[in-house]
Amino acid sequence: MRAHRFSFACAGLVSAAAFLFSFIAGCGVPATGESARPDAAPIAFRNAVHEPPPDWTGPVFELSHDYPTTDPGVCPPDVCTWLALDSLDFSVNFDGPPPDWYGDHWNEYIMRILDYVKEGQPDQLDSVNVTVGGETRWFHVPWMAYDPTAGREFVHGTTNERTAHLSDFVGTGRGFGVHMLPVTLSADCARRFPHGFETWAVGVYNPWGGYALGQAWPESGAPDVGEYQGVPMPRGLPFPEGTLVAKFLFTNAPVDCVPFLRGSPEWQVNRHKIHPETRDYLCEREVQTSRLVQVDVAVVDAGTSSDPRSPTRWVYGTFAYNGNLGGATVWDNLAPVGVQWGSDPWTFPAVPKPESIAARQSVLNPDIDIFEHDGCNARLAGPVDNSQSSCISCHASSYAAPGGAPSVMGLNAPATFGFDGLCTTYSQENVDYFQNVVPPQSYHGGQFPDALNLDTSLQMWVAFTQYGFYHTDGAPQACINPDQF
Repeated sequence: MRAHRFSFACAGLVSAAAFLFSFIAGCGVPATGESARPDAAPIAFRNAVHEPPPDWTGPVFELSHDYPTTDPGVCPPDVCTWLALDSLDFSVNFDGPPPDWYGDHWNEYIMRILDYVKEGQPDQLDSVNVTVGGETRWFHVPWMAYDPTAGREFVHGTTNERTAHLSDFVGTGRGFGVHMLPVTLSADCARRFPHGFETWAVGVYNPWGGYALGQAWPESGAPDVGEYQGVPMPRGLPFPEGTLVAKFLFTNAPVDCVPFLRGSPEWQVNRHKIHPETRDYLCEREVQTSRLVQVDVAVVDAGTSSDPRSPTRWVYGTFAYNGNLGGATVWDNLAPVGVQWGSDPWTFPAVPKPESIAARQSVLNPDIDIFEHDGCNARLAGPVDNSQSSCISCHASSYAAPGGAPSVMGLNAPATFGFDGLCTTYSQENVDYFQNVVPPQSYHGGQFPDALNLDTSLQMWVAFTQYGFYHTDGAPQACINPDQF
């Protein structure tokens, strides 16, 4: 779904098959800190892959890892206001219409989440403040500054994710088509960026999520794997109710290629250089401009046994930056794309087309006035996300290989970032991918029975994978330029 050639897509951590078999078949290394390499912590909690140059005068990212050591308990209703919205209906009405964006109050739900995220942040988002009201509000996942290919850069702490293409931004999909470009300009954009537009993103967890991160990643820097309901899981997981994750995604797409980026916050990002002739992305990095394109949010909203809410425990939402809104702040220019709380396992390709019904666990904003592609069969996906996937389907396949080995998608962990026929054909792989999973359940299909359920956190998947390379091989995978493939 994500990676091809040298796109560094979706964190760029899909491994070369030749390397995999050197350690997969029986390394048997433990996943606890007791026998970890003694110097894990400085690498686990370092700020970035590369230090800023001596003459650098701009911002410098600092990892927020002073995780809460005390369980925050129940999130008060005046803090987690979205949890207090009791007019939502998470049940599936198979006989009636799909959920309604306004009538069922999903618009209000996602805007309450955004109100929490933007509290204490700059109006134009020139950075993400981890401190709000004198207290640490936001925390980062460790081990994301180990991989030289896609790991954290030193300016804002972003990491390389899925490479988007012009077709992700312009077309005749949902919205009023204002992103349609003249043929000549479209051809020029394709010529200048034949390998797409890089996405760099930084994600943060609130104190409820930060508490779980601290349990899973103690001061040793090695993961602490305990048990949940008798099944091995990282300690602290599943994430507690009240957890909120926010992610800010930036693209190097220029405004002349993607007009809705007009006025978008511009961050300096130490990202990959482009070869002047082939236009390939190279291993070498330099500080360059990227623009905010998308903001993702995810919350744990499970309810109680007597009053259950999300069947997956999670609700995912996404916003698109829309400079056409003309708002005074960046927050005013974020248009909600939709909300998702399940993978719709009764919708194609999880079932054959004759048995398929319209998606019931995604609801999309009908009034977004810019082009937006949906996910697979009207499931939710954001502007730079894969239209063949969906938010929860992708994240729900976050499983780590057991025993301290690196997670290799399709071999010892699910193929989160894609497989042949994703979304296009009814198959067992699609059945497994578009299922609703609740911790500590194994991945559907049974082919990865020992993989650790990471409770939808792809950032945790990155951390476990990079720890695996460190613990098993003592070094990260080297970055390989396109002409070396």
